[in-house]
Amino acid sequence: MTSGLSDSIRSGDLIVVYIDRRRKWIVKVGEREAIESDKGLIRLNNIENLRYGEAIRTSLNIEARILRPLIIDYIERGLERITQIIYPKDIGMIIFLLGISSGSNVLEIGVGSGATTIVLAHIVKPFGHVFGYDIREDSLEIAMRNLRRIGLDKYVTLKLGDARQGVDEKDLDAAIVDIPDPWNVLDTLYSALKPSAPVVFFLPTVNQLEKLYNALYNHKGFIDIRCFETMLREYQLSLEAIRPSTYMVGHTGFIMFARKILK
Repeated sequence: MTSGLSDSIRSGDLIVVYIDRRRKWIVKVGEREAIESDKGLIRLNNIENLRYGEAIRTSLNIEARILRPLIIDYIERGLERITQIIYPKDIGMIIFLLGISSGSNVLEIGVGSGATTIVLAHIVKPFGHVFGYDIREDSLEIAMRNLRRIGLDKYVTLKLGDARQGVDEKDLDAAIVDIPDPWNVLDTLYSALKPSAPVVFFLPTVNQLEKLYNALYNHKGFIDIRCFETMLREYQLSLEAIRPSTYMVGHTGFIMFARKILK
């Protein structure tokens, strides 16, 4: 997301103001004059034309750095949310399984707040497109605001509709499904995907997993059915000792993968 961009901070840029892991903010240059924090007031009215990576100081003389946002910064700190999002540890595995790249056209059923949509759009731009469906208008409005804030909205079309009744697109390269009853969109997926195209489902419970597997098996339009669960443990780093974090995110959901075949 950083290739070909200026090293200097400009008005309207989204930036990360970073003191430490707990004190990190995403702001748009020119939208606000300062950030209040327990480490002092961080003034933002004189940061234009500074270079990314440079230091500024708070009113308590604490150093803060100005960084260019990465996708993970947006997901962790920069989104307006209305629903629970898929965790980055799971999104990474999902993207790997979908095999998408610039130019891919992807179907997303269940948009939510748009976190996964943002990652998909970032991967497929500038030549591909994401087509997202959701039955909640408020979710789609929030997802589009998030996409516009980051500048990825032109690579995404969001539609209010029930994908269980079908979608408009055909010959898509991949699909991701994050709804409570994914077994009800198998015919939709079969009609929308290219032969051999992958689909990934995200499900929080074993009950859903079992029901989806049975539906995929009996559908006869999908093979190479596999299921994964990701575990990620971060380490605490200090000069005195390095050790596993006391807390970690446990179960978030199951990832089920399949590929379309011709009947």
